[in-house]
Amino acid sequence: MKRTKDDTPKPHLKSGFMIGYDIEVNTDIAAQGAFDRMAQVGFDALTEQEKTLASAWLFVGKVANGGFRVFFSSFAGDVAFYAPTALKNIGAAKMAGIAAKANRVFGAEGPPRDRRARRKLVRALPEAVVEELEVLESLFYKCTDDVDELLEKYLKKAGSA
Repeated sequence: MKRTKDDTPKPHLKSGFMIGYDIEVNTDIAAQGAFDRMAQVGFDALTEQEKTLASAWLFVGKVANGGFRVFFSSFAGDVAFYAPTALKNIGAAKMAGIAAKANRVFGAEGPPRDRRARRKLVRALPEAVVEELEVLESLFYKCTDDVDELLEKYLKKAGSA
């Protein structure tokens, strides 16, 4: 706990700004705010900052905890089409390239936004494509882009704009 001049304990929060607020909060809380708004209004109605935060966070979290097939098959895959843009927005160029290559296994249009259609395609992926995704997962784990740090910087910059 931090203490203020009046010696009142205040919770210590990591730096970063919650979208739409002037108070410092951690990236986890800002992401949860973006997810909550996405659930209420849908992805297309989010601000650019919310789209970036939600897409980058979901991409990294799901791929790190299950790989690309889990990512594309889950709710997180609903924003797969936007992940390369979100990662570029925060300065994670290498990770954005990996996301774009993974999206291209579905063709030039990328993965369908419809989860059922996407799941059906994921289940039917040919072995060569599954192997391609596994190679991309290996690149993902070796990638030196620190998405957590880049998200914090992005939110700080957005909060001070």
